Amino acid sequence: MMIFKYWDKMFNEGIFLIRFMFIVVLASYNSFHGMSYAQSKMDRPNIVLYLADDLGTMDIGPYGNKHVKTPNLDKLSQKSILFNQAFSTATTCAPSRSALFTGLYPQRNGSHSNRVAVRDTVKSIVQYFVNEGYRVAIAGKLDVGPRQVFPFEYIPGTNRREPGTEGKKGMFPDLYLEPVDKWFADRDPSLPFLLIVSDHSTHMSWPLHPEYTAENVNIPPFHVDTKDTRQLRARYYTDITKLDYNVGETMKMLERHQLEDNTIVLFTADQGPQLPFGKWTLYDYGVQVPLIVSWPGHVKKKSKTDALVSHVDIIPTLLEMVGGKVPEGIDGQSFYSAVKDPNQSHRESVFANHNGDKFYDQSPSRMLRTSSYKYIVNLEPEMPASAGKKPYPSWIKKAEMDAKAKVVVDRLNQRPAEELYDLKADRYEMKNLAGLPKYKKLIEGFRKQMEVVRNAQGDIGDNWKKDLENLPADNKPNPLIPYQF
Repeated sequence: MMIFKYWDKMFNEGIFLIRFMFIVVLASYNSFHGMSYAQSKMDRPNIVLYLADDLGTMDIGPYGNKHVKTPNLDKLSQKSILFNQAFSTATTCAPSRSALFTGLYPQRNGSHSNRVAVRDTVKSIVQYFVNEGYRVAIAGKLDVGPRQVFPFEYIPGTNRREPGTEGKKGMFPDLYLEPVDKWFADRDPSLPFLLIVSDHSTHMSWPLHPEYTAENVNIPPFHVDTKDTRQLRARYYTDITKLDYNVGETMKMLERHQLEDNTIVLFTADQGPQLPFGKWTLYDYGVQVPLIVSWPGHVKKKSKTDALVSHVDIIPTLLEMVGGKVPEGIDGQSFYSAVKDPNQSHRESVFANHNGDKFYDQSPSRMLRTSSYKYIVNLEPEMPASAGKKPYPSWIKKAEMDAKAKVVVDRLNQRPAEELYDLKADRYEMKNLAGLPKYKKLIEGFRKQMEVVRNAQGDIGDNWKKDLENLPADNKPNPLIPYQF
């Protein structure tokens, strides 16, 4: 009997040891994949990705603007990490959003010019998160396609015409959030969700009756200070404050449905505003985007980071944050380490391109940006400025007698083959250094890097032009998903 008791004791202790070792190994495995053993037993966090339209980073409170009212974004930033160097991959809507939603640069996913959809063989954020057990929905603006690549659950009724603009010319779509509140109330609480709230603000046309006066807006150094400029910015600021209100309403919904504590909130924009040196250009006013990330209990409040990140990095970052599988073969790289530790770096440089818009700036360009320098290649520098970049008449008139205004107007009308800017000394990219002997080696290094990056995307020679020339008459090889009202 003693022998049997001895072996029974050894057997039980052995089972305990095996179980203990299994738990340790499993915990280590989950920890390695960005999720602790305890977290693996808990519900995964929800995600709200709030996407603004045509918003300048320097034009909101969290990034230092003291003239525009953004109390809700200010409040969000107080419990978030703010990225000082986040960038879109393109400066028109469809290419920018398609890259964000696929983790692939525009040339690789196929949507490398505005109004062009991605290739129908591409995977998107929908498939990646559905495979992780998430319910993936979108409210508001879409502007991506085809549907089989982006099979979002669409929340109906979230698009409407802005009240008071009936019969007016221009684009006046408006985000309506009441259906989103109902969607939160009716959801299956056992399923984590990824909800994209895609606002129409601050895309033009801006509100016709501004809440700001021309006197209480600021004018950046790369614009010309005229009455027309101030009146236009007053309308733009009004739309920013409207956007901010919608952000606040979305945050209230999370609180009302007791979702705030277990929801990652990420706020960004597709590109900069429809103003000179903004949208359709690769200057920072066009390609830099706000990026604010909140996750209660996981993100250090009121923190900031200078980590250099790209929109293509958002999919792998969110997947790692929820303990999911990061896909291989995409251009994006997770910056979760920088979310956890603001002192961590990420990329050495970011890439962006512009192949034009059907109606506006059609001049193709490519950009490489580090924390210190910006390098731009204009593939057809002889191409004149089109509607999106032409200076306003009041600017031209002022340039006739004002030297500073003339510098700005001349920059809009001239398109050098190469541009180089020292971002530490010249934050607003006013002085092109590309032709100076002092920067010859730096330019040569950027040229080689640009060649490597473009070749990796199949962006060789004038392939971009051939692709556009071969498009069908409607400019849509795969249809973009239309607005659903």
